[in-house]
Amino acid sequence: MFNLKQRLQSLRMLSSLGKFLQDPGSLQSVYAIAGSIQDSPMAAQMMRHMLEKPGIDAMTKDGWRPQPIDLDVLADLPKGSLGRCYAEQLRSQGITPETLIDPSPISSERDLIIHRLKETHDIVHVLTGFGIDGPGELGLQAFNLAQNRSPLAVLLIFGGLLKSLQEDEPLETLLHALSRGFELGLRAKCVVSYRLEDGWDRPLQEWREELGLSALQAE
Repeated sequence: MFNLKQRLQSLRMLSSLGKFLQDPGSLQSVYAIAGSIQDSPMAAQMMRHMLEKPGIDAMTKDGWRPQPIDLDVLADLPKGSLGRCYAEQLRSQGITPETLIDPSPISSERDLIIHRLKETHDIVHVLTGFGIDGPGELGLQAFNLAQNRSPLAVLLIFGGLLKSLQEDEPLETLLHALSRGFELGLRAKCVVSYRLEDGWDRPLQEWREELGLSALQAE
């Protein structure tokens, strides 16, 4: 039965990865991959790794959650602040916070980590400087893998590289982005363990310096 469970999970993972390759720009295809590995040993390993971070442990004990995001309020913050840069990025993509924040309740440490990784995705984009194009997304996934041991990042990196090979696209740009992401992720502090949303008004550069992101900022 144990082997059967593993095989069924592997089939779900491969199926979701196939859908991602057909439509890599779809958030739903990414969420499908995330769902296929949610209860896997790989996900359990990531949870253990994340709970070793003092900031994550404190969030779970305090029951801390970020305040609801109002892009109008963030857009009025000083130029160069984390909140304003975040608002500008989301608006440039036509994205609202409601599409990024999971409204389901948090009843466990596992729930908090799943929420945290999803709700900080675009904040980490801003902090690292990785773009929202293909190479930028893969670079960010390399950063996530180095920081969080995310199995989702492994699959998205694999899928992105495989798609480029299938379509006979140059790999150099992707590989450079992956290299920057891995290096930045290994050197920086664990970004998602910080209560970033409590410091929307802080200058972006100040956050980068505190987190160890300024020296290897992605171009």
